[in-house]
Amino acid sequence: MEVLRVAFVPALRTLFRGASLGLEGEMAEALRGLSHNLRFALTAEGAVRSVEDALGVAHRLAHEKPDLLILGVITFITGDLLGPLLELPLPKVLWAPPEAWFGEALPQNALCGLSLACSLPKAQPPLRWLYGPPKEGEVGRFLEPTLRAVRALKVLRGARLLWIGGPAPGFDAFWERPTTGASVEAIPLEELFALYETVPEDRVREVLEVWPEVRALGKEGQKLARLALALQDLARGYDGLALRDWPEIPERLGIIPSASLAYLGDLGLVVAPEGDLMGLLSQLVLKALGGRDPILVDIVAAEEEALLLWHGGEAPLSWAGGEARLIPHFNRGLLAVRDMVLRAGPVTGLRVTSRGLVVLEGQLDGKGGYLGVSGWLRGVRWAGKRVTGRECLSHWLGCRVPHHLALAQGNLGGAALELALWSGLGVMRREDGVWGGYWQ
Repeated sequence: MEVLRVAFVPALRTLFRGASLGLEGEMAEALRGLSHNLRFALTAEGAVRSVEDALGVAHRLAHEKPDLLILGVITFITGDLLGPLLELPLPKVLWAPPEAWFGEALPQNALCGLSLACSLPKAQPPLRWLYGPPKEGEVGRFLEPTLRAVRALKVLRGARLLWIGGPAPGFDAFWERPTTGASVEAIPLEELFALYETVPEDRVREVLEVWPEVRALGKEGQKLARLALALQDLARGYDGLALRDWPEIPERLGIIPSASLAYLGDLGLVVAPEGDLMGLLSQLVLKALGGRDPILVDIVAAEEEALLLWHGGEAPLSWAGGEARLIPHFNRGLLAVRDMVLRAGPVTGLRVTSRGLVVLEGQLDGKGGYLGVSGWLRGVRWAGKRVTGRECLSHWLGCRVPHHLALAQGNLGGAALELALWSGLGVMRREDGVWGGYWQ
C-alpha cells in the first residue's frame, strides 16, 4: 500500500488563552502515532498565527502538493488567516479540539472557529471536519476511511490503463473513457496476436509447471498459458488491462480467455473482460480503497432479500468458497472458464462513471447459482442505505449503469462514499425516464 503524504497545519490566534496550552503539539503527536499503521508520512508545520504565516505555508504546500491537508483549528480564527490554506487544491480535513476547561474565560472558542471555517466561501466542498481531543484511537477511526479515499482519488486521477481491442461488440456503454485524469493506451488486438506468436516455449512450460489445472488440458492449456504470458508482457508499465476477449480470440485461437485472465488475477494483475475500460478503473479504485482482488460481475437475478452475482469465470482463486475447476464455456463449449462459488464474507461493489459512483455493499452467503463464478449477495446497501434486492434492481436499472459491477472483498462502503465526495463525481442518482416493475 502506498505511503501517503499528509501535512498538518495548526492555526491559532494568540489572543486566546488556549493558544499557549500546546494543543497543536498533542494533535501532531497523535497523528504521528497513527502514521505507521495508517501508512502515511506526516509533515507537521509550525502554528500559523498571521496572514503572513498562512501565505508562506500555503506557498510551500502548493509546491510540495501533499496528498492530504489537515488544518488544526486550535482557537477561534478568521477567514483572512485561513483563506490562503483553504484555497489550496488539496483534500482537506479541519480538526478542532474541545475546550480545555469549562467556566470563567473561554480558553479557545475552537468549535466556533470550526463553524466559521466551514462557512467561508473559500471553504468549498468537499471538506471533512473533525471535532474531538487528540486520542489516537478515535482520530484514527475517523481518519482511516479518508486516507483510503485519498488513495483511491490518486488512482482516479493517475491510473495508467491498457485497452486491448476496445469493447466487446454491441457493448456500446463500454466506450466510455475516464474524465478524472486516468490515462488510456489503446492498442488493437493484432498487437496481442503478434506477441502471442513470439512467446518462447520455455516460458510456456514454466507456467504449465505451476498451473497443473491448465497443464491437464493439453494443447488448449498451452494456448491459455501462452495467452496469459502475452497479456502479462503487454501489461508491464500499466496498472491494469481491459481486454476484448471475444469473439476474435475464440475464433482465431480456439480457446476462451477467461482462464488466462483468472490466472493473471491470481498473480495480482487487475484485468477486465469484454473491453470494459471503466470497469477496469472501478476495480483499480476498489483495490486502492483496500479491497482484495477486485473482479467484474453481472447482476443476473433479484429476489426480495438478495441479488445473484455472476460472471464467466475470470475470478482469482482468493474468491473461491470451495472447489475451483476449469471447465468448457457453458455456451461455446471451448476451454476454459473457472467454475467456483464466491466465498462468503463482506464485499463492496463499485462502478465509476462520469455521471457519478455506484456504491453497493453486502454479504456473500457462500452459495452459488450458475456455471462460472457466482454468489448470492444479501444485506444489500445502496450508497450506505439498506435496500431490498428489488429496490437495488430498481436503482441499478433506473441509473442506467453499464452492466458490470466491480466487486472486492471487504467493507469499504464508507471510504467509497468519501471518494464520491473528494472526486467531485458524487453518488449516482436515479435518472428520470427509466422505470419499471418486478414480480415473481
